[in-house]
This record gives sequence, C-alpha cells and structure tokens, in this order.
Amino acid sequence: MDTTRLMQIALDLVGFKTIPDDSAIYVPGEGIQRLLFGLDIGTAELLMARELGYDAVIAHHPVGVPHRAWRVFERHVALLTAAGVPEEAARAAVAPKMATLRLNGMVTNYEQVPMAARRLGMPFMNVHAPLDELGRRVMQSAVDVLLLSAPDATLRDVVTVLGMLPAAQRAVVPIEVLLGVPGARAGKTLVCHGAYTNGGDGVARACFQHGIDTVIYIHIAPGELDSLRRDGRGQLIVTGHLLGDAFGIGPYISALRSQGLEVDVLSEVLA
Repeated sequence: MDTTRLMQIALDLVGFKTIPDDSAIYVPGEGIQRLLFGLDIGTAELLMARELGYDAVIAHHPVGVPHRAWRVFERHVALLTAAGVPEEAARAAVAPKMATLRLNGMVTNYEQVPMAARRLGMPFMNVHAPLDELGRRVMQSAVDVLLLSAPDATLRDVVTVLGMLPAAQRAVVPIEVLLGVPGARAGKTLVCHGAYTNGGDGVARACFQHGIDTVIYIHIAPGELDSLRRDGRGQLIVTGHLLGDAFGIGPYISALRSQGLEVDVLSEVLA
C-alpha cells in the first residue's frame, strides 16, 4: 500500500475525481502495512508514530494547506442550491465567511508539521473533505429515512435517530438542539457539512429564508449562534465536532482495514 492509494480509497468512497484543496499527501510513502490515524496530527504525534513503528500517519484536519483549503468552503453553494436556495442567494451567504477563511489561511505556518514529517522520514497525509462529505451523506440519509416514514418528526426525533448511529454511542458530547424547541416539527432538514467548516450564521440564515426549516451543523461559533437567535427564525441541531467527523471517518477506517492494513486510531470515538 502507498500513500497515493490511501488517498484514492477516500476519493472513491464519495466519487471525487481529484484531491480537494483541504487534503494532501505531504510525504509520499509505499510499503505501508501499519498506520496511525488521528483527527489532529502535530509533531508530537509524528514522533510517537516513529517511536511505535508505524509506517505512515494520516490526519483528518489539514495542516499544510491552509493557504488554499478555504476554497473548499464554496462547496456550500452546491449544498444550498441542491436544497432549493437560489444560486445568487447561496453565493451571497457563503462569500463573507469564505473571505475571512482566506485571510486566516495567510496566518498559519503551513510548513511546520509537513516539514517535521519529512525530517522524520514519516509518510504523512491528510484527508478532509472526502471524509466529511461521506459523513454528511450518512447523516442526511438517516434524517431523510426518518422524515420519509414520519413527516411530522420533531427535532427531538432527529436527535434520537442521529444518536442511534454507532459512533454516537461512543461520544461524550451530546447532540443538541441549539436553536428551536426540541418538540417542534423538524420539517425540511439539511445537513450542512463537507465544505471545509460550518457555514456559520450566513449559510443557516439563507436556508431559513428559502424553505429549509432545520439545519444540522457539527459545530458553530457562539457569536454566530447568537446572531441566529436574534433573528428569531429557523432551527439548528449541532452534533459536536468529534462525533460529526466520526460519521465519515469510521467508514474510511473500515475500508482501509478491509485492504488488510493495520490501522490504529487516536480516538475512542472516531472508529
């Protein structure tokens, strides 16, 4: 097994034709049999991996591409338009936060961790958007099945269904209704995930203004939540970051193990 194949397995799970801008192979490697996977990987984890005899390390979150990863945020436009939001409104909702992410990407030292991996001779890569997209599909499918069988399902019912997925049984942080009343009808529900980071108040607001009753994020900043609460409309469910990512990471880990690889995960929730 080599790093190119490890990346291709992730791409194939969601039908991506190219590596998205928030994913990368930083140090290529081959002859990989034993690998370490972590949500966040830094120099300490790379050193640990070498000490423990791993052949490669895979991170979920990007560490060497912040200067370009912000482009993936534009995937929100496709998510919104597919759910019925007009394209012009979708682009207007996405633009402010995408501009902020672009500027933030100029701040990060994108060389630090990849350079450490190179000096250690440790094959290293990260896979972000493909796994988040996979997790989005898992969550959206669970919600769609619920609403098809029970059109009047409540926000509490949606939380319960998501909580029945295997990864949720291992999570400590609960899935919560952060906007709206748990007993209220969920209505049209959209999982916004797989587009670099959460859409913030802009994306959620666009949803609420164009016929989407409930939005599901994996996290949201306090200020953005406060902004939505001041609007007094819409409903928001948040899964928690670790669990939200686990919905896509778990199937990828299973796919790697099905190839005969030994995969250890730095988490009790992810897989």
